[in-house]
Amino acid sequence: MIVFATGLVSEAVVTSAAGRCSRPGEPAARAPLTALVLTGHEPLRERLRAAIVGRGAVCRAPATVAAAWRAAGGDHRLVFVDIARPLAGHVDDARAIAETLAQRQGVLLAVCGRPGRADHVPPGGDDEECWARQMGAFVFLPGVGSDAGVGLIVAEATRIVRGGGSG
Repeated sequence: MIVFATGLVSEAVVTSAAGRCSRPGEPAARAPLTALVLTGHEPLRERLRAAIVGRGAVCRAPATVAAAWRAAGGDHRLVFVDIARPLAGHVDDARAIAETLAQRQGVLLAVCGRPGRADHVPPGGDDEECWARQMGAFVFLPGVGSDAGVGLIVAEATRIVRGGGSG
């Protein structure tokens, strides 16, 4: 983030790493929300993509682990990572990508998992939801039951990204 002032009466202009400029009080970005969906369950991948695009967001939904790692380098504001059904069954890659993206400022992470499951967690024995919450996940989904629920998550993420806060 680069901040600079112009004129005698300063007005801050903030430039993001992606080169977008905004001024205090303006809506964050007029561009659509960008989302990334990482799941090995093809029907869920397509449902999430359709629900996200249906809400006016741009969505990438790679189908391979290599493509997921490449996509993770992009500028996504909302990321769904399915650790219950990861791409190619690679739960370690799904977790590593989630942990990498959780460290980026401005990324809202939605983790799809199963509650109370302690067989795919880092040392310490926490279940998937505890792991997701400790990472700072925006939301934990113990399964994705309805497209309406995904739509609500996308709507809330859009509101947060545009400067509406989180509550």
